[in-house]
Amino acid sequence: MIALKQVIEAYEARGFKIRHILGDGQLEHARKHVEKMGIILNVTSQDKHVTEIERFIRTVKERVWAVVNTLPTD
Repeated sequence: MIALKQVIEAYEARGFKIRHILGDGQLEHARKHVEKMGIILNVTSQDKHVTEIERFIRTVKERVWAVVNTLPTD
């Protein structure tokens, strides 16, 4: 819970307003604390992944791969 709060505070310090959190079942225990902060927590069912996050991770990996392959080898 402390780590989640630190992440939220770090984003808010940069000017972001956290309104929704998408996560897997491991965040279920933090629901009460997150909702007290005015944030909506959407948790997937057991052994499922958040498709939006998985797609974003794949996009970042593809972009990094594209940049790395444009660098000179020498």
